[in-house]
Amino acid sequence: MVNLTREETKAFVEKLMVLGRGDPGRLNHILIVLTEGRELYNSDKTYLDEKFSQEIGLQKKIEVEENTLDKIQKLITSGIGDTGRLQFILESLKQGKTLYRSDRQYLESKLGQTVNYEKLKEQKSTSDSLVDTLRIEVLSANQKIANLESIISKNVGELQASHKSHNTLPRGWQAQAPSLEQIERDLASEQDKINHKKTESEKIQIEQSKLTQIILDREEFEKQVKAEKHHLQSQIEQERQKIKEQNELVDQIRAQELELEQAKKQRDVITAQLQQEQFEIASQADNERRKLVEQARAAKKLEEEKAQLESIRLENQKIIKETKAQELALEEQLEQEKAKLESQASILKSIQSYEKYIVDSKQKQIKLTEQINEHKQKIQLIDPKISQIKSDKAILDMLFS
Repeated sequence: MVNLTREETKAFVEKLMVLGRGDPGRLNHILIVLTEGRELYNSDKTYLDEKFSQEIGLQKKIEVEENTLDKIQKLITSGIGDTGRLQFILESLKQGKTLYRSDRQYLESKLGQTVNYEKLKEQKSTSDSLVDTLRIEVLSANQKIANLESIISKNVGELQASHKSHNTLPRGWQAQAPSLEQIERDLASEQDKINHKKTESEKIQIEQSKLTQIILDREEFEKQVKAEKHHLQSQIEQERQKIKEQNELVDQIRAQELELEQAKKQRDVITAQLQQEQFEIASQADNERRKLVEQARAAKKLEEEKAQLESIRLENQKIIKETKAQELALEEQLEQEKAKLESQASILKSIQSYEKYIVDSKQKQIKLTEQINEHKQKIQLIDPKISQIKSDKAILDMLFS
């Protein structure tokens, strides 16, 4: 419905009833509803819109559908969607700015309809020029009223002068006794003048009615201008408050951004420290792995050396047994050869060679005994290390298992 207060609407309905413009029964019903403070039906609102359009000379009904800006404001008030983003879109549209494609898609998804942005710009320009248009119409109405007042004053003056001249005679004149025909002619003339004056009086009444209508229209225009001015002032105050709130919101966002930046820096420092500690731990683990591998290799080498020593020991035992067996055999042969020494020179030479072999064998046996003793000493020194290596190897197996 047109932006009129309840009292202004009641005055408009009363004017329609006085002038007889409209359905008296329906206008009376609307007046009763307004007086009781109840809400009008949509059909009654549409009816009053049409009457108001006719009164101010419009060719079509004023558009009363809710515009896109009001819908966006309702979304913000109800908390549907991203309030900050919707507020930014609303301010951009009010300032006539072009929205980003993503903001357009977001707005249309929330409204559930396609938005005609060109129509929004036209509505904004229409709203801006509404006050100027009403002001021009009021000035035009005042001019018409002034013209009509001058015309009415002129007509009234002429009527008064004509009536006065008709009822008075010049000084020194005497009225003559009129004849019947003269009287009839005078009566007819007077009747014509009366009819003419009635016509002029009716015209004056019509002009007065028009003047009254124009005055009422002017008053309606003035009321509408005042209402629109009050509405615009209220909107300006709301916009100022919104801008103030937005500035406060921007300050809060900036402060939060600074806090976020500080938190990111602290996170980066902690991450760097953790990475450094992780690197040091990994380096220590690699060093321990290398040490364990080296110890395992040393243990394996010691095991191999121990096996070699065991093999040498067994070989020495075998040689000793063989040497003892040969000594026994040689001793027996020596005894036999000694018995035959005197008679057999060849046996003597053989015995001498055998003695030499025995001497060599004993020397070899002494050397082998010394080597065995040396290996035993080495083994005695190596055994603690082997035990430690076995223990480390068991720990290593537990770590990598």
